[in-house]
Order: sequence, then C-alpha cells, then structure tokens
Amino acid sequence: MSRAFRYPLLLLCGFVTCAAPARAEALPDVLARMDRSAQEFKAVSAKLKRLSYTAVLNESSEINGVMRLKRARNGIVGIVEFGEPEPRIFHFSGHELQIYYPKANTVEIYDAEKYTKTMDQVLLLGFGTSGAELKRTYDIKAGGTEMVGTERTTRIELTPKSPELRKLLVKVELWIPEGQSNPVQAKFTEPSKNYELAIYSDLQVNPALPDSVFELKLPPGVKKLTPQK
Repeated sequence: MSRAFRYPLLLLCGFVTCAAPARAEALPDVLARMDRSAQEFKAVSAKLKRLSYTAVLNESSEINGVMRLKRARNGIVGIVEFGEPEPRIFHFSGHELQIYYPKANTVEIYDAEKYTKTMDQVLLLGFGTSGAELKRTYDIKAGGTEMVGTERTTRIELTPKSPELRKLLVKVELWIPEGQSNPVQAKFTEPSKNYELAIYSDLQVNPALPDSVFELKLPPGVKKLTPQK
C-alpha cells in the first residue's frame, strides 16, 4: 500500500515535546480513565497541527487543520480539513474515503473496506478507545512524564500486535495529561522511519454538533476520480 493511501490513516500530527523530571502516573490508572471515558464517547472535534517527517529526505512539512469525528453504526464518520499551502479535505464514512482538493475542484474516492478496522483503530486512537481495547491491539508501556506546552503528561508507547497494523506502524505514542483520558499529542512512526506527529487544541469530546458538519459538501462541477480502478 502506497504512502499516499496510508496517509489518511496517519493524519494526526504536531510538535515535539520536552522532558520533565517528574513521576509519571501509573499506567493502570491512565488506562482505567480511558475505560470510563470510552463508555461515554460519541464524537470529538479539535484543531490540530501536523508535522510530517520523511526520513529518506530528512525533510519535514507542517500544516494546520481541524477534525470532527464521530462513532456511527457503520464505522467512523467525519471530516479532517487542512488549509494552506495544500488545502484538502478528508471525509470518512463507513468503507468509503474521499479526498477533496479545492484548488483543482477534484475529489478522489477510495474503497477502504479492507482497511476499515485499521482506520477505526488509528483515527479514534485515544479518543473513545478503552484501555482494554488498547491491550488487545498493542503491547503497552509507560514512557515517562513529559511536558507538552504547559501540560504535564504521561507518554504511553504502543507497539502493534497484528502483522497488518505493523505494515503501517511500528510504534504509536500518546501523551495523556494528568487526570485526563484523551491525548493532547500523538506520534505515529512507520516502518520506513517516516512519522506523523500531532498536537491537538480546543479539544471537545461529545460536542453538540449537527450531523451536517460531518458531511463533505462538494461544489457543482467537481471532477470525481477513482484511483483504485
């Protein structure tokens, strides 16, 4: 699977952190909070800043965006919008992924059925994911206490168990603030040593949003492409 198609699975990215000489929360306590939060999870919205690093070129790119995701009967439904310099909108709904490029007035449509389970695992990782679910999918260990901005967090390291997920990711790191259940930062490292790093702000869990904000609204005359065919 090309990186261009893997990219929607690795949307979440941001800035690096610095270490703080403090004791990390006990991992069972963090996972227990995630268990309780997952029972009530319906949706999440946030601003995000993404840093993409390409190892072979030793280059990185940065972009700002917003995300709105919700859990539905047919899987994850939602929107991730990125602005300049390369504006694009990702729309997820069940087995279908659409990527809209406003400057070209073009939308690419993918059948993501094969990867739906993986997409769900990655896109909602840390948001509505219980500690029990993490244990089934990953080997977990606490990585210590670090500062992300002004917040003291516990960094959790996740190593995928399944061969399918290991083709996409060799490690996931989540930074969970003290006393909270959702990450303020996440890092997804690929086998190639490329990574996506994200920092979230204005995070809202279970916001009162209409269904329309989770829909992709395309203008007249949009060109539709199906790269898989």
